[in-house]
Amino acid sequence: MENKFKHPVHHFQIQVSNIQKSAVFYGELLDRLGFTKVFETEGMVEWQKEGTRIIVAQCPKRFLADGYHRKSVRLNHIAFRAPSRVAVDELYRNYLLPKKVPTLYGGTKERKDYDPGYYAVYFEDPDRIKLELVYVPGDL
Repeated sequence: MENKFKHPVHHFQIQVSNIQKSAVFYGELLDRLGFTKVFETEGMVEWQKEGTRIIVAQCPKRFLADGYHRKSVRLNHIAFRAPSRVAVDELYRNYLLPKKVPTLYGGTKERKDYDPGYYAVYFEDPDRIKLELVYVPGDL
């Protein structure tokens, strides 16, 4: 099946343990990445950039005890594209550090074992879901 869409991912949804805390976290992060809030109701917030939507929703109480660990059979992490290395550094320096967002693997760095020029910062949301901002020269 040929994919003729410019943005092949329509949306993804992240279940969170505390919608109030996560809505603030994702609102600030996604605003910096150029997303716009397009919908909000009790227990759910949705942002969009171009053709991709990100939904953050309150996890039902009966599933809260299970918690999250990226190494189990679940989503491992979400990587957002950055337009430049400078953008990766700016997010790290001007958002992650001042907000005391947990960063992983020592902050921003080039990953020599990945694509040439792969430059990223990895960090965690309030539920410890791993997120990444990455710049790869010539990528899409």
